[in-house]
Amino acid sequence: MDSVRVEVLARDLGVSKGSFYWHFEDRGALLEEMLALWQTRELEWLGGGPANEAAAERWARVIGRMTEPQHVRLEVAVRAWAQRDPRVARRIATLERRRAAVFASVLRDVGFTRAAAEAWADVVLLVCLGWLDRAARDNEFLLEGRGLGDVLSEVVLAASAGSNTLQR
Repeated sequence: MDSVRVEVLARDLGVSKGSFYWHFEDRGALLEEMLALWQTRELEWLGGGPANEAAAERWARVIGRMTEPQHVRLEVAVRAWAQRDPRVARRIATLERRRAAVFASVLRDVGFTRAAAEAWADVVLLVCLGWLDRAARDNEFLLEGRGLGDVLSEVVLAASAGSNTLQR
């Protein structure tokens, strides 16, 4: 977010700085709008999908989104911003709770108990967060040739194969 500068944006958009300030009180207001838009889109996306979407389809949709290169870059940037801004960190925490709820919902739909689904959803979320951290340093990171989607699917398969009893 440090690279978001009014002068650069105005120049790149072919408008004056005054035109920018017509729409936004200051740079902080622009950043707040960017953050609000990001959070809204993420929450809408997490709640999206057809009402009768099967668990496997929902899982594939979530994994697809979590592994999109553009999504990963934006996620890494927002998380870096959150390291310096508690408002951003609070919004990320809200989003993480929603993501964990989606993960748990999928796991419940494939037969996990509520408690096990919530516990394994936390594991899935932590795998995602670790992956994002690593991707921030190495955008071509793979774990023994596997991508995040492969690893997350393996976690769920392993959990359903006999470790459905993970407790918090």
